[in-house]
Amino acid sequence: MIKLVDASRTLLNGRIILSKRARSRRWQMRFQHEGKWIQLSTGQQHRPEADKSAENIYLEAVFKLKHQLPIQTRSFGTVAQLTINTLQAALDAGEGRSVYKDYIIALNRYLIPFFGKYNMDSIDYELLKQFDAWRSQKMGKTPTASTVGTHVSAINRVFDEGIERGYVSPQKRPHIFNRGRKGGRRADFTFAEYRMILRNIKRWCEAGRIGKTREMRYLMWDYILLLINTGMRHGTETANLRWKHIRIERERGKDILLFYVDGKTGGREIVARRVCQRYLRRIQERTHSIEKLSFEQLLASKIDLPVFALPDGSTTDSIRGTFRQFLKDLNILKDPRSGKVRTLYSLRHTYATFALSLAKGTDIHLLARQMGTSVLMIERHYSHLIARMRASDLVGLR
Repeated sequence: MIKLVDASRTLLNGRIILSKRARSRRWQMRFQHEGKWIQLSTGQQHRPEADKSAENIYLEAVFKLKHQLPIQTRSFGTVAQLTINTLQAALDAGEGRSVYKDYIIALNRYLIPFFGKYNMDSIDYELLKQFDAWRSQKMGKTPTASTVGTHVSAINRVFDEGIERGYVSPQKRPHIFNRGRKGGRRADFTFAEYRMILRNIKRWCEAGRIGKTREMRYLMWDYILLLINTGMRHGTETANLRWKHIRIERERGKDILLFYVDGKTGGREIVARRVCQRYLRRIQERTHSIEKLSFEQLLASKIDLPVFALPDGSTTDSIRGTFRQFLKDLNILKDPRSGKVRTLYSLRHTYATFALSLAKGTDIHLLARQMGTSVLMIERHYSHLIARMRASDLVGLR
């Protein structure tokens, strides 16, 4: 609590305490409600006016508390910044979910610019409709349901903060509907396009300038192959992957390569295809600090170093740009079926597509667990493949 000067007085038989802050001319008042101290400013410098103001504020506050109304309100921008601070503190402490980063981006890019000047208790249905139109104009398109869902969650986080701090009543929380457009077919790669990538990637990497450019290309090569053979999410899951998170188990005479990944949906263990050992060994052989260890020693050491690193051990955010240039050079940057530009996330969708398109087809419940998503999401985005699988079952092809 803010330090007050010693001089103080009470009103209404001790229910109100008047004090002054150090280096402040205005009188402050405080009183207790359900064991909690509430402090407000009287706005007055002289005692007679401060006494009268404090009594009026107290009576109004008691009325608001009785009817579950906030005693004082704050602007959305102020409370949103408090929310960002809370989310960032959780991330810094390693306790926050990766989606907190998405909330912070949504708040800074869209929600604070539009709602920032409005008081928390003035955000209503009409204002939300205006925001929908403003957001679509700013984006240049109607946002997807996934994007709107992130914004809704971010707004609710701000109201959670405001309610907890007493800046807005629970009754003033707006009911927000997700009217975002459904995402279309995901951009992935066909078998023929994937074979084209495999045929050309070595030559493309060797053609890079000696130094950082070539190092980046070789890292991208193994990054691509590990994504498409595990279903990991590009971004937080790959950035958080450390050598200590990789292990090999022996089962029925075969080695099973396991990764522990942590990202958007929390932590989970995934099974990597056996060929992934080759790609991991190549990364190790290029990384100076661990190149002299055997692969078995490396995994046994549980060393806390990032897997996706350049030879000097540093990490990079430039793989995305390198991958984009590679696809442009192969003339496969844009998916002709969906019309969408392919990204590193397309490799995850390709993993799912290949898994569902195999001769036997992967069980969708197993695939959902492997990819850290729900069966509903698998069915929603890959329904065209699932329908083909089930048709084959019905006609006895499996």
